[in-house]
Amino acid sequence: MSRHINYIFSVCLFFIISLLVSCSKEPPEAVESPPVETLGLRDYASAKGKFIGNLMRDGMFENEQVNGGSTDKILRTEYNAIVLGNNMKMSNLLRNRPQDPFNIKITDINTGNIDKFVSYADKHQMRKRGHVMIWYKQIPSWLEAEAPNWTAQQVYDFSKSYILALSSYSAGKIDEWDVINEAIINNDFRRNTWYDIVSSQANDEGEVGFQSYFAHLFKWARQADTAAELFYNDYNIEPFGTSKNNFMRNLVKELKSTHAAPIDGVGLQGHFKIDQVTEQFVAKVGQTIDDLGVAGFTVNITELDIRICTGDNGNIQTQKDAYKRIVSTAFNRENCNTVLIWGSSDNDSWINTHYEGCGQATPHDENYKSKPAYFGIKEALIEL
Repeated sequence: MSRHINYIFSVCLFFIISLLVSCSKEPPEAVESPPVETLGLRDYASAKGKFIGNLMRDGMFENEQVNGGSTDKILRTEYNAIVLGNNMKMSNLLRNRPQDPFNIKITDINTGNIDKFVSYADKHQMRKRGHVMIWYKQIPSWLEAEAPNWTAQQVYDFSKSYILALSSYSAGKIDEWDVINEAIINNDFRRNTWYDIVSSQANDEGEVGFQSYFAHLFKWARQADTAAELFYNDYNIEPFGTSKNNFMRNLVKELKSTHAAPIDGVGLQGHFKIDQVTEQFVAKVGQTIDDLGVAGFTVNITELDIRICTGDNGNIQTQKDAYKRIVSTAFNRENCNTVLIWGSSDNDSWINTHYEGCGQATPHDENYKSKPAYFGIKEALIEL
């Protein structure tokens, strides 16, 4: 009997000791699951060797946390290329009259704008597009007042010294430049610009005409920066065979072949209406890219937005197809490596203030949420 009692006692003691030991052990640490990494458009583009970019507007340039940081988040997580809207235009880089406007120095230029842009882009590993060297609009007030009285040679001297100073400073910082912007209209050169005198009066070398002047712009840009890609940029030149498209293609080919201009590419701005972007229309855009590619040009989409206006048949669902069609058509060409969208969200788009009854032009809505258009771009990138 005592043996039986001892056995029961031993079993109970063993059970109690085991229970105490197990209670004294610390519970195993919970293993946290790694955070799910969300890929942005930039990741899909980079994987295919392409650049998908967007615009940094003035508000974002002045304050990265504008709109509660939503704009910054979209730019840095979705895009691997970037361009400034206004802050690298001449009106902002050369706001104050230089002591000698025909011998401009780097110190005359507001290089702080360039530095700020480059710093942001480099921080987020973005390709940097310079916009713009020479344009008929957004020039400093002093130039607007004085240029009508200049000779052709003075226009040449001013343009040369400005481009040499600007290109010298931005060399190694800016990857590509719009050297001249919107210089033609319909099937002719744009007239009544601040540089118009070059078309009718010879410079000191006896050169007269827009072609000679434009060719020199590219030569000066290349002289100071041998690495940056140099572009002619314009709107309504996208579909093959229109009068403006024909004039543009003939012009850039002539600049390259006849005038030996070191022009690397053409920027098709791409400001479209939703009902415009049919399969036939986009096919003609592809034809333009192909034609210029045969002549050795890179062709990028530089200011893409697709607006929806009151009375249009299209909507945000068909906008998805339109964006996908454009991006796919462009990127399926070897001579197109970049598509830049003109606005990070619908409340940050120029369309709202320039086209009455129109809006919804970008891939993100006014609340910074992805629209169907965003997923159209994503699909185009994945399917490359």
